[in-house]
Amino acid sequence: MSIFVTEFIEGRISYDDFPSSKPEDFVYEFRPGIGVIHETRKFIDYDDIYWGDVEDNPARNAGSTSSNIKAIADSRRRGIDTSAPLPSVSTCVIESCGKRYFYKAENGFTRYKADKLNGYTTGAMFDVVRFVEEEGYSAEYNRFVWLHKQNDDLPQGVNTVEDMTTSCGSLVAAGVIDKEEFAIRKFVYDSAPNMATSKKNEVVRKVLKQEDVPTKTIAWRDGECRDWLDTKCVDEVEVDYCFPFHYFQDRIYSVMKQYHYSGDTVANRQVQNIVQHFENKADCEEYILSQRTLQAEKWEEYRKMCWSLAEYMLLNDKQLPIDFVGFFPQIVSGPNADDPNRIVK
Repeated sequence: MSIFVTEFIEGRISYDDFPSSKPEDFVYEFRPGIGVIHETRKFIDYDDIYWGDVEDNPARNAGSTSSNIKAIADSRRRGIDTSAPLPSVSTCVIESCGKRYFYKAENGFTRYKADKLNGYTTGAMFDVVRFVEEEGYSAEYNRFVWLHKQNDDLPQGVNTVEDMTTSCGSLVAAGVIDKEEFAIRKFVYDSAPNMATSKKNEVVRKVLKQEDVPTKTIAWRDGECRDWLDTKCVDEVEVDYCFPFHYFQDRIYSVMKQYHYSGDTVANRQVQNIVQHFENKADCEEYILSQRTLQAEKWEEYRKMCWSLAEYMLLNDKQLPIDFVGFFPQIVSGPNADDPNRIVK
């Protein structure tokens, strides 16, 4: 009786039967990629695979977490899921610690560690792949794009901002990716199609900054603005607010609130000094210049609105030119239930 089987799931392959399994037993269809050649699917002994010095996935910023290893170990004790994606290796000739390896692990590191945690050290079914130059991109570029795309599939955890930043930054430093924004953005968007756009843009921003990539314009964030003012700006000016102009309606309330609470009378309230920045769409200086011109019109419009408000309040006992009618009915039951057909006063 196997020491591995606990609550075995029907349809899976036990650790005892795993070494004698056949490629056709595994129904997951290999997902190709640009410059990725699927050579074969076969069972390979773990001892014949070079896992690297630290046994960490090359497309991961951090190694496998203990929680992930334990979760996968628990799942695999109940049988090997034949419908799950298979780990991949590439052929190689690597000499390390007196041993020659002919396969190099590309992914599946967490599953390998999970099997070791379970006391299983024989081997697993792998897809053997080869990476080549194609469509104008190097084999190494195509390799990382494909590896990151694989991370969208279970049981791997999805790509993180740190994963993508580390990979992209290392490829830029190695000259695999050109040191310019378009190439960096293309790699990130090609490699992580299911990552949220905001996170992909965050990766691009981080790589541009850490690799000192030259750009025509700068995209600021509030923290970066404050850091620049504190460490690099030589102008003798006290800045109260860093103002992203595309959030004008949201931020202008904050500025006025900040002014209001800066003192208890008009005489001691502090005029707010702000510095503005704009989106750098398409990294275009003409766009930035046009926004700096148009902002004057926006501020003038706002000045007129404020004077119109002030005139009304001066003539109407400091009241706002707003008649608050009430609330929409939302409470549907209980002693405080609203009339569903009337505005709540």
